[in-house]
Amino acid sequence: MIRNVLLGGALLVAGCVGAARAENEAGYQGVLELEETVLAFEVGGRIEHLAVDEGDRVEPGALIGRLDARLVRAAREARALEAEAARAQADLVDAGARREDIAALEARVRAARATESTLEKDLERHRALHESGAIARASLDDVEGRYTRARSERESLEAELAALRRGARREERVSASAQADAAKAALEMEEARLERHVLTASQRGRVLDVHVEPNEVVGAGTPIVTLGDTRRPYVDVFVPQGELAGIDVGDRAELRVDSEERRFRGTVEHVSRRTEFTPRFLFSPRERPNLVVRVRVRVDDPEERLHAGVPAFVTIDRGGPGGKATRP
Repeated sequence: MIRNVLLGGALLVAGCVGAARAENEAGYQGVLELEETVLAFEVGGRIEHLAVDEGDRVEPGALIGRLDARLVRAAREARALEAEAARAQADLVDAGARREDIAALEARVRAARATESTLEKDLERHRALHESGAIARASLDDVEGRYTRARSERESLEAELAALRRGARREERVSASAQADAAKAALEMEEARLERHVLTASQRGRVLDVHVEPNEVVGAGTPIVTLGDTRRPYVDVFVPQGELAGIDVGDRAELRVDSEERRFRGTVEHVSRRTEFTPRFLFSPRERPNLVVRVRVRVDDPEERLHAGVPAFVTIDRGGPGGKATRP
């Protein structure tokens, strides 16, 4: 009886040891994941065009979609004309008056002086006639009014000619230049708004989801598509703290999944500095009470054979000679 109990205990211990060895040979367990990026417009509007479908592969800068930008384009054209006019005015103020403009204004001043002189003589004559009673007061008042207007016009033209000869004041040049700069800044703002109506891929990847339809009105930040880096998936494995020695960032790793006969190469990308309890989605109930450390392994999969959500088994080369992966 005692011999049977001892024999049974020995078989049980041997079975546990064999299971532990089989589990260690299988590697650390985890689930494959993809690095996902959600793309969205920075402004709201109506979707005019979607350039991708689910499953499409895109490169950085590839067109994802466009919003209706007719109003923004019209505003941009108006700002462009305003900027052009403001710059031309600033250049004109800075350059000063042309000789032709000064000569034309001098001619107007001479004509105004001649008119004033003629009306002055006419006024003296009408005053003499009025004193002698030859003309009515109304006739004298009419000539006095025309003379006053001629004198005012001559004074105004002379002031304008003096300012033209003197050129623009420093304050006027600064003001004109500032207005030109403000118009340019307004144009750049409209161009930036216009650029935000076009959505492009920020990285290489595959379109995992398209969240909207053409002609749909979306707000700023509404998810448009989700991109996934299907050529470089990752898996988080949980290494018992007693087995962590020798594992470091850059160590080579190998990954195996049930659906593929081949093994995939990987690199340890991150080793957590904090211990935690084994998450419940792992497959060995005996490991759950243990404290473990999360280790992220980045996998090379240029042929895109692996799929997110698939259980994976990872073995790590613990840093011996040649154990470090080559980094670019």
